Amino acid sequence: MLPGVGDGHPQDDLSHAPTTRLNPSEVLAQRRVAPAARPTTGPATGPAAGPVTGPADEASGPHSSGRHRAPSPLTQLTSAGRGLVEGLRSDPDQRIVAVLAVLVATLGLAPIALAPSEVVIYSGVATGTPMLYTYTIAIAAAVVVIGIQTRRQLARAFFPWLPFLGWMLLFAVLAWDSSPRTVSGLVHFSLVAIVFAIGVTAERADRRNSVLLWAFAAVAWLQLFAITMAVIGFPLRRIAGQQALDVLGRATGLTSHPGELAKLLFFCGMCALTLPQKTVRQRWVAWTTLGVVFLGVSLTQSRSVLAAVVSMILILVVLEFVTGRWQKKYFVVIGITGLLGLVSVPWLIKRFTADPEGGDRQHLLQVAFDVIREHPWAGVGPNSYVAIAGASDPLTASGVPVHNVLLLSAAELGIIGALLLWLPFAMTATTAIHSVFRVRTSELAPRVLVSALPGLVLIGMTGWGLMQGPYFLMLALIAGYFYARSRYVRVASGYGRD
Repeated sequence: MLPGVGDGHPQDDLSHAPTTRLNPSEVLAQRRVAPAARPTTGPATGPAAGPVTGPADEASGPHSSGRHRAPSPLTQLTSAGRGLVEGLRSDPDQRIVAVLAVLVATLGLAPIALAPSEVVIYSGVATGTPMLYTYTIAIAAAVVVIGIQTRRQLARAFFPWLPFLGWMLLFAVLAWDSSPRTVSGLVHFSLVAIVFAIGVTAERADRRNSVLLWAFAAVAWLQLFAITMAVIGFPLRRIAGQQALDVLGRATGLTSHPGELAKLLFFCGMCALTLPQKTVRQRWVAWTTLGVVFLGVSLTQSRSVLAAVVSMILILVVLEFVTGRWQKKYFVVIGITGLLGLVSVPWLIKRFTADPEGGDRQHLLQVAFDVIREHPWAGVGPNSYVAIAGASDPLTASGVPVHNVLLLSAAELGIIGALLLWLPFAMTATTAIHSVFRVRTSELAPRVLVSALPGLVLIGMTGWGLMQGPYFLMLALIAGYFYARSRYVRVASGYGRD
């Protein structure tokens, strides 16, 4: 025998190896091996070939069951965070959309005063002294981010506001005082113009994902969560003093008054109706969010906002029918609206029985007319109505201004100043009306805005909160956003140019 040879067979030649007999248990084990785990090549014939993996070796691996183990939630969150950061780095539109979502959150959920620590109690469109809020920082961040990316478009979005801003500057120098109260009002109205421009400019970046609409939908759900927590005895925000007695039994959510929550939910309702509904999941989210809005408005027991929501839904359904876009899903909307009305009947009867004429509104209207008659050109100054008119009227001095935004703005800014203030909003309305009736667009945003106009007018004519604090800013943001989307529809249809 030559060395390295046993029984006449080369030791390294597997093709000449003796046959090995397997017992039945080993045969069964080999049959259970997954096809993907079996070698795809034939037997190794050279000395460089690696060892052949058998069933016993595969069973001893880390995934012996053959199943793919899903990543942990922490790993998924980490990956999502990395993807978000990378998107914010590389995509300017994502940066704009991100600051837009933060702005909605600070306005709708956490409009918290940061400085100064001592707050001057004053009932006006703004606080008694200039203050820094969370949404002030969000507005500044949005201006910086949007200005870096689309400086020219942001500047153009201010054009409708230039007459009003010029009017304010003129009378701030010539007529109005320089008290902290007036300065706070000037800042407030300036922020309204800025937020409108943010809405106009950011819509282009948000046209594909509609993050602003989804953000307001999330605000509605979180406000409902706050209402639920208050019902079960764990309120997330407590209201103290005389105001707590005035709003007893009415939902406030994360706001300080039922009327404020109702207005916020009305804006959420506008956005819920405009949400994309291309998939079944999106439709479910849109309709359930609308149901949350209905429920929240009913719990606030706000008569004007309830009527505004019902009118918005009914007008939208009529528009869909007239324009030939009627779908069976609108039966669900009509049903939800009818259910809202039935649920609200008890408190409507109670409130109309206790206050059939809406309090002292007629007296407040007469006070406002007297102020406008005395100050027709310059008005009494931004945020100064309660201070000036209250000097001769005890009810106004107690913190109750006229419940009409047109009269309140005319009394504070002068008649021309009030017209200039509402000019951009009127321009938004006419653009939406043109898109619906002239262009006959399939885009939802113009039709929803047209449907909401009577409700907005009703809210503005029966209260003054639409001009107050973050709620005027939310109105300006949504108006600017819907204006840009309506204008885009007109341009895409060949009417005008962008």
